[in-house]
Amino acid sequence: MQLKQHIGAALAGLALLSGLIHGAPAAHAAEAPYKLGYLVDASGPQATTIKPTYDAFQLYVTQLNRAGGINGRPVEIVTRDIQSDTQRSLTALEQLRGEGVSGILGLGASNTHAAVYAAAQKLGLPVLAAPPINIPLVLPPVRPYAFGLGQELSLAGTVGGHFAHQVRPQGKTVACVAFEVPGSILSCNKILAQAKAEGYQRGELFTVPIGQRDFRAVADKLVALNPDVITDCLGREHLAALLPVLARSPYRGVFLSMDTGIGDKTVINALPADSKLEVYSYTRFVTAGDGAGPQLDALRNALKAAQLADDDASHAGGWALGLVVTAALKQCAGACAPDALRAALEKVDIDSGGLTGTRFTLSPTDHYGPSAYRLYRVDAGKRQFVPVGGWQRIASNGELAK
Repeated sequence: MQLKQHIGAALAGLALLSGLIHGAPAAHAAEAPYKLGYLVDASGPQATTIKPTYDAFQLYVTQLNRAGGINGRPVEIVTRDIQSDTQRSLTALEQLRGEGVSGILGLGASNTHAAVYAAAQKLGLPVLAAPPINIPLVLPPVRPYAFGLGQELSLAGTVGGHFAHQVRPQGKTVACVAFEVPGSILSCNKILAQAKAEGYQRGELFTVPIGQRDFRAVADKLVALNPDVITDCLGREHLAALLPVLARSPYRGVFLSMDTGIGDKTVINALPADSKLEVYSYTRFVTAGDGAGPQLDALRNALKAAQLADDDASHAGGWALGLVVTAALKQCAGACAPDALRAALEKVDIDSGGLTGTRFTLSPTDHYGPSAYRLYRVDAGKRQFVPVGGWQRIASNGELAK
């Protein structure tokens, strides 16, 4: 189903947005548009986690088309709300191929990714998975049509294990709460393995259904284990349900949140001001008013103009997606056929403009590239995130920069 509504009343001043969502090219452009499909969970179980990236990407495209598009052509985004459902995703993929799109952006929850990549390869469509989450299929060795820009879950897990050791260097036990889906479990297992590699002695995995909203029983088990650090790989609503229960429990260790589209306000609002729990969060993209750079400034100005108060990593990731798409389409002649877009994506190497701690670099041998993560401590009393150290870089092979 094609998304039929604006991002919200807050975007009323951005008149071109409705045309983008409904597939109408910008009126001022003389050339045929670059046409791209976008799969988003706009109304399903992961909508609160996934849609903010899409919203920021649409802000970027709106401004891009107002400025004349790319190579004199507007960018047309044809959106499908797939509700993080695999069959809806595959049906949308077939429809979008029939509508002549050059490639696919976005994707839903990680349980849909593998099937979409496999089907897209058969159709000859490049797929660039957006933040917040990606799966290892975007990592080397390359699959011809599989690209990624979000937090690849195994790499994010490795960084999480490293940060767990950083915040509790003398710790011995780490626990991780995951969805009962392969990507989330993989990420938690990477956290536990990396923490053990850096000196921890015990790692425990706790899994919950993706529909879980009552975390009292899970919190009881965590309190009984009493690990030095509790980590997670969950969604926005799940973190909002888990953290208050944990904060009000007898547990007095560290909670380390992986920002898989969680957003800093979700964490802050879920944490009582008088909490004795020590809370950290880490993310691939800048958040919480942190950082500096021309693209970060452009994003924050666009959010302000659209009267969107949030300023978190999901929005930065959506703006980053716009930059990468722009860099690829600039290399395309004509309307950019799927194979031309695939080849162009393999030649992206651009500065992130302050959105993250490394460049966006894709190549014929690496469809994900190096990435960087930053750790934040949550000041519950002041209700703000405080950066801890600099950016931790990690290569696509999982090697942490020293």
